[in-house]
Amino acid sequence: MTQTLTRPEQQSEMTAAGRAIVIGGGLAGMAAAVALESAGVSVTLVEMRKSLGGRASSFVDPQSGEELDNCQHLLLGCCTNLRDFYKRMGVMDRIRWERTVHFRDARGQHDLWRMGGLPAPLHLGAGMVGFGVLSVKQRWALVQAMMAMIRLGRKGREELADVEFGTWLNEYGQDGGLIDRFYDPVLRGALNEEPRKASAKYAIQVFQEAMLVNAAGHVMGLPVCPLGELYRNAPCGDVRCGVRVAGLRFAGTGVSGVELADGQVLVGDVYVLAVNHHMVSKWLPAELARGDERFGGLEKLKSVPILGAHLWFDRPVMAQSHAVLLEGPLQWVFRKDRAGRVLHGVISAAREWADRSREECLAAFEAQIHRLLPAAREAKLERGLVVVEKRATFSPVPGVDRWRPMQTPPPGGIGNLFLAGDYTRTDWPATMEGAVRSGYLAAEGVAEKLGENHGSGARFLVDGLEPQWPWRLLTGRR
Repeated sequence: MTQTLTRPEQQSEMTAAGRAIVIGGGLAGMAAAVALESAGVSVTLVEMRKSLGGRASSFVDPQSGEELDNCQHLLLGCCTNLRDFYKRMGVMDRIRWERTVHFRDARGQHDLWRMGGLPAPLHLGAGMVGFGVLSVKQRWALVQAMMAMIRLGRKGREELADVEFGTWLNEYGQDGGLIDRFYDPVLRGALNEEPRKASAKYAIQVFQEAMLVNAAGHVMGLPVCPLGELYRNAPCGDVRCGVRVAGLRFAGTGVSGVELADGQVLVGDVYVLAVNHHMVSKWLPAELARGDERFGGLEKLKSVPILGAHLWFDRPVMAQSHAVLLEGPLQWVFRKDRAGRVLHGVISAAREWADRSREECLAAFEAQIHRLLPAAREAKLERGLVVVEKRATFSPVPGVDRWRPMQTPPPGGIGNLFLAGDYTRTDWPATMEGAVRSGYLAAEGVAEKLGENHGSGARFLVDGLEPQWPWRLLTGRR
């Protein structure tokens, strides 16, 4: 990766037709840049951090020198665009795929959710029968709810965009224990929100795409290396890390350049803003923002924090690759070394923990691990590191889609400015899949803008998994 900057006397080279400047090296920005490069567009990707990845990246621990993830991330088989992106990056061999989800309850009991080999949704049967986390009554109620989700189809869930999922759960008789022991562990991590408060559209989408449409949708992928390693060889010719952007320059109703913190300027034909929506608002003149409908509702998007905890114990404490913890505060834990001495725990929708002291957090986490993992009963926490991303994602509450902007400029808007980010309108919640989708959608708009010689009509967005025959039969092929 080069960190050489463009100087004013070199700007003539930057004005050639077909040059895109992408600001932000998270998943959305990388996806846009890699897709555009594949279509023959010349791309400069600028990232203020010293490495790519954004919120889904890693950092060097100053005490140990280890490379640690900001927070554990995983992908599912239904994340077709994220998988396509990893293929473009050449890192699919660094993803380990698993079909079994491990649950741990307050008694330290170990239960498995393992789905059978039948087509979806018939494959759920085997996992449901032996799933001791739930009572027989709760499992039957869950089956009824799943059948209701199937009958809705993909079209039907759209009609629930303004309905809280808690209201839907009550309508279908899902009791509090079932919500706490199944819906909450599945959805809190996927949506980064309390399931009852989330839009029923997005909550049901998680179950439909991951469990009900295609049996491959639930397969879970875990990176076997630090997240930062996945992005080190991005197939983009001009990647500039450690470069801070001061703002955008405008001429009329278009962007004319990107001003860097040292006063240098990057000039292109089109610009992709792949930063969080808080930064987008700061960089736009009020008059231009008012004339572009994409920016009218950004302040209504509410941010939700995620907490990640790195925990080093004095002995092995967990043999499995991961565990869903049914008694908090940590919701998921992941084994980070071969021996099982090092764990990474995650709290999604971590509003109650974002401002607590490191000492209070670690004491609570150690006590929880002692309770829920039998091998950890006598273990001592030697060291702990807590990382909080206070603006991790937007909250997918009912009605949120009306505030999410499109990636491409509307008529009369800022015509050469495109947006990428999981907060944009992707038809997905704020996930890694949603971020990549936003980058691909922005890239499609850029290609169209630049014309036929630079990929006009190019399509980067990948379709979802093909619905299997039971789903098609039960939904009338919707």
